[in-house]
Amino acid sequence: MPFSKEEVEILAYRRYKSGESYEKSIWYLAELCVTINKNIINGYDIKPLETDNLVLLLRPDVNGQIIGPDEEEVRDVAEIIYHENPPKSQIDWFIAEKTLLLDEIKRLLNGKTLKKTLLFFIYSL
Repeated sequence: MPFSKEEVEILAYRRYKSGESYEKSIWYLAELCVTINKNIINGYDIKPLETDNLVLLLRPDVNGQIIGPDEEEVRDVAEIIYHENPPKSQIDWFIAEKTLLLDEIKRLLNGKTLKKTLLFFIYSL
């Protein structure tokens, strides 16, 4: 994974100190998961309350921009998380992890877009 456990710990601690409500944290975690799932191959293998160690493969239909989450899908995932009743510290941890994972997907997309731009430029010469 392109980020360290220490980076996750730092971000999770910042989230803990922010005082965000339990319900809002669940919604944010669900939103992150749905967004990740929509943008990588086999994304739906990523579970909200599990640590992921995976190779990121962008879906072929992701074309230079993150595909955003559908509110209904986020609501469904949020309900699943809520009914599992995880401790707030666990939610903060997984939000931190998924945030860093989504940041990496965005970096991959920027690289993919840059490559397309360079190829277009090279072939237009």
